[in-house]
Amino acid sequence: MSDREREHGRLFWVATAAGWATIAFGVWTLLQRSGATRPLDFTTWLIGLALVHDLVFAPIVAGLALILGPRLTPRMRGAVIGGLIVSGALVLVSLPPLLGARLADNPSLLPRAYGTGLVVALGLTWAAVLGIAVAARRRASRGGP
Repeated sequence: MSDREREHGRLFWVATAAGWATIAFGVWTLLQRSGATRPLDFTTWLIGLALVHDLVFAPIVAGLALILGPRLTPRMRGAVIGGLIVSGALVLVSLPPLLGARLADNPSLLPRAYGTGLVVALGLTWAAVLGIAVAARRRASRGGP
């Protein structure tokens, strides 16, 4: 085994340990503050969002990638598919506050305009995709890589 392989192996295990420690801290905090975090509601949302991701979001993005991919240049393909992935993730993360996952007795818990924030984030995402597309087109017209 080369030094590089050993280093990658160490990095993997350090990252794995850090990830599990973070998860353990999150679960501990969720349970310690159960009055505020409502673990059953959290678990319901977590499982529901995982199912929505696997049964709705991932197939839609994969289908769009299959439909759009061959019609896009290689430079644009990554930007557009990346924009679809980021957009889907933003929507999934926004679902709980948008659908009213808040305590009825504490309206200040989620005080922001989450719909507006989602629209702004999606707009910025697709503005970045458009910027990448324009830059790719300019580079191609100049004969660049």
